[in-house]
Amino acid sequence: MTRARRLEVHCHGELVGFLAETPDHMIAFQYADTWIENGFSISPLSLPLDGGVFVPPEKCRDRFGGLFGVFADSLPDSWGQLLLDRHLASMGLDRGTVSTLDRLAFVGRNGWGALEYHPANETDFRMDAAGLDYDLIAKECEKVLSSKTSDQLDILYQLGGSSGGTRPKILLRENGKDWIIKFPANRDPAISGKREYDYSLCAKECGIFMTETALVASNTCEGYFKTERFDRKDSEKIFCITFAGLLEADFRAPSCDYETYLKLVRMLTKDNAQDKEQMYRVMCFNCLTHNRDDHTKNFSFLYTNDKGWRLAPAYDLTYSDTYWGEQTTSVNGKGSNISDHDLIKTGTDAGLPKDFCVNCLEEIKEKTAVLGEYF
Repeated sequence: MTRARRLEVHCHGELVGFLAETPDHMIAFQYADTWIENGFSISPLSLPLDGGVFVPPEKCRDRFGGLFGVFADSLPDSWGQLLLDRHLASMGLDRGTVSTLDRLAFVGRNGWGALEYHPANETDFRMDAAGLDYDLIAKECEKVLSSKTSDQLDILYQLGGSSGGTRPKILLRENGKDWIIKFPANRDPAISGKREYDYSLCAKECGIFMTETALVASNTCEGYFKTERFDRKDSEKIFCITFAGLLEADFRAPSCDYETYLKLVRMLTKDNAQDKEQMYRVMCFNCLTHNRDDHTKNFSFLYTNDKGWRLAPAYDLTYSDTYWGEQTTSVNGKGSNISDHDLIKTGTDAGLPKDFCVNCLEEIKEKTAVLGEYF
């Protein structure tokens, strides 16, 4: 394999710019002139539309392999990274010798969102759901997580090698839509799929916007959680950036407050009331339903030419804990013992009417009571 030293970044068929490795192994970026004339800033806090060469801050070395956060969003993490490492090993490659740019080349055109990387060193990812045995896939995922040999490794990589998140998952296309199906991780109970599905139904009842969700039948557990991808619409790729990518924040540890999230929403969406209300609803929902894994990579923005920046649909809403026993994202400076006052103050400080904050919180309290069996 020839090591990548320079990659082109594309979006919707247009050249966005160039990535190149510096002598100290950081990944510099420069916009293409045509993108400066006709495009948008792909990371408003770090990469303004300017003709200069941008070098990431030192904090990005450990957090994102020397990349700006917006490009690190394209890389698989946890499950996808594990599959990629196994795939590299099957090719006789030591993962330690594979650079960050090499990994982006393996992502190629198959990453999350709309960014693509050329020249690609990608696999033809299978997207057709026809004939898949989901219980078999779950069993093979369990083998991989347990460091056992799986004779389905190539299929698992083709189905999920570009995915992010902790839990095993596959990406596929079915009935004209793009979907994610999640499978249990080693420590997940057999109810994890049904639980996340129930959370999604409850969240929608609470006025939280999510994409379509479903529960895939299983003969070995209560089902696998299935959700439509929000970074795809009618086969078109939607540009996305996570809060972690935008802030260049470490999503593996507590690093933000919901106050910061609401400020981001106000800034990028031009104080869009609907998006602020959505952010407030998700904050209340997470705190009331024991979803403590509310880190910076579990929130995103979308960009489209007609709507500009908008808050992405909510995702990864389910029961979760942290080893420190608190919310990963704090509320009014607190990670635990969060009161109604803390939630309402965070909302009103962001410019939401107090009556809305109080009534919304009471509504979510009432509607999330059905999830009490899970926490």
